Amino acid sequence: MMKKAMLALACTLAMGAAQADVLLVENFDNVDALPGQGWVFENASQPPGLAPGWVQGNIRVFGAQDDPNTNNYIASDFNNAAPGGFIDNRLFTPLFSLENGAVASFWLRGAPDPKFFDTVAYGFTEGSTNPLDFSVQADTIAPDDWTRYTLTIGAQAGMGRLGFVHFGEEATSSYVGLDTLRIDTLVDPADVPEPASLLILGIGMAGLAASRRRRA
Repeated sequence: MMKKAMLALACTLAMGAAQADVLLVENFDNVDALPGQGWVFENASQPPGLAPGWVQGNIRVFGAQDDPNTNNYIASDFNNAAPGGFIDNRLFTPLFSLENGAVASFWLRGAPDPKFFDTVAYGFTEGSTNPLDFSVQADTIAPDDWTRYTLTIGAQAGMGRLGFVHFGEEATSSYVGLDTLRIDTLVDPADVPEPASLLILGIGMAGLAASRRRRA
């Protein structure tokens, strides 16, 4: 009987363990709808070019990460800066809670043209779209095939965004795509059990102690 009780207790604790929550999933099927969903677009290129900033992908350059026959991704190109200028094209997700940390994954790629290269910086910002507050965790020269990237931010108070900046000289840049973005809360194996789990554990241990007293 005691073995069955302890097995049930262990199952209850496992069910009560902290699980990751999905904070954001975006496949960029409709880029025009993103501003209304809390996304922030800011083309700070100098001097600005003809392009409006991040736009729907162009299947004539390459297809989406999850379906190469569609343009369901978001893209930025050299036209964001005028000829001879500097690209500084920014994209920020909607705000999400940082209370439980966050793990982000996304896919990047550049145009398959060896004469040009495109650099993208990415990281978290705490409730701001100002790049001065943008904590760049890494930057990369976009590869010529879809490549998955991940990054993590620890638990902290307040809200934050995940940001991307396509930057570089207009003369040496071409085209970059971003696709299949997902952000989950951070799961730490060392998390302390929730209060309800602690209460169940206390009841179980008290019952075990009472059983031992009855056998004495």
